[in-house]
This record gives sequence, structure tokens and C-alpha cells, in this order.
Amino acid sequence: MTFRQHCYQRLAQLPGRRAQEFPPESLPPDCRAAAVLIPLWPTQEGGVETVLTRRPDTMPTHKGQVSFPGGRRQPGDASLEMTALREAGEELGIVPEMVSVMGRLDDAWSFQGHHVVPYVGWLERRPAITPDPGEVAEVIIADVELLNRPETACRHERIRDGRLYYSHAYRWDGGYVWGLTADILLELLLWINGQLSNRGALRLAMMRQHLERQ
Repeated sequence: MTFRQHCYQRLAQLPGRRAQEFPPESLPPDCRAAAVLIPLWPTQEGGVETVLTRRPDTMPTHKGQVSFPGGRRQPGDASLEMTALREAGEELGIVPEMVSVMGRLDDAWSFQGHHVVPYVGWLERRPAITPDPGEVAEVIIADVELLNRPETACRHERIRDGRLYYSHAYRWDGGYVWGLTADILLELLLWINGQLSNRGALRLAMMRQHLERQ
């Protein structure tokens, strides 16, 4: 069985997985709903690729960070799933009709006050990517099987508000991703590998600790 076949079989089981959702009362009043899309597609060699973006340094939040396409929910979005698809279209030109949403992962959050829901999308082939220069400084195509190798995983250190934080990260020839995006990627890889994940519970605990310090 190729990695692509194994990956698709696992993704097809995502709807039967109960995602960890944050209790509404745990979210701060000013928390903003957002969603990201993890686009996946097969390669001719039997592998699977995904796409990430590096945000411009001119952005008001998350400047310079590597992330999956996504953003805040807008009034016209019928659901957060639609938010993820819309943002992927606006940022990278990915046509929503090309994406089959396989399911969602655990709730996540960012220090900038976003409650984030990650959605996993499958495309039958690599999409024609036309990045919006106002939102995307660099397009990063990543081999998921490469990201899944133990030697690709590492730890990212960052000082925020005078505190040292550690987060999961991935480093490979051609890219480096850390923070929330790496944590979402970790959850996806755990699912593909058939391993248990407690990422949602850990994110909820970290969010509560952060709010207690405010």
C-alpha cells in the first residue's frame, strides 16, 4: 500500500472521529471565530502533498508566520467550513469545488484571540495556485510523508510577554513551521499514523492557563 492509499483511508475515517470542541464558556468574550484548511492531494509517485503559506511581514497579526490558508469567519459564511474554503480561495486561488472536506480536527486557539477550527480537504490533483501577494509572501509545498519522518520534528522556542514558550515544530529542506500550525500538523499526522491524540485537551488547558495570567 502506498502512503497515498494509507493516508486517504485514514482521512476517510475522520467523520467517525469525535473532535474535541472547546466549551463555549471557556472562550473569552472577545474571541473571534476562525478556520483553516489543510489541503492534501496525491502525487504521481504515490505520495501526498500539502501547501502552507508564509504571511507577509506587513500583516497586522501573525506576521512572517507559516500557516495553512485560513482566517476569520465573515458574516456571509454559512459555516466555519465555508470560511476555510473561502480563505483558501482568496489566499491561494484554490477553487472550493475542487476540495472534498474529509472532516475536522480538534479546536485550537491563538494568542491573538482566535478560536480556530481546522478542516482537512482532499483534492484529486495539485491545484493551480495563484497566491494573493497581499496575504501570501511565500508558497510552501510540503511532502506529507517527509513531514511524518521522526527526524523532521523538532522544538521551537519563543519568548512572549517575558515568558519562554516551547512548541512543536517541523524543519525540512525547503521549509520550517512552528507554533499553532505545527501543532495542527502534528494532530493530523497522529491520525494518519493511527495514534491517539490529546492535542485538543492540551490546547484547552494552555488557553485557560494563558487567560488566568491576564
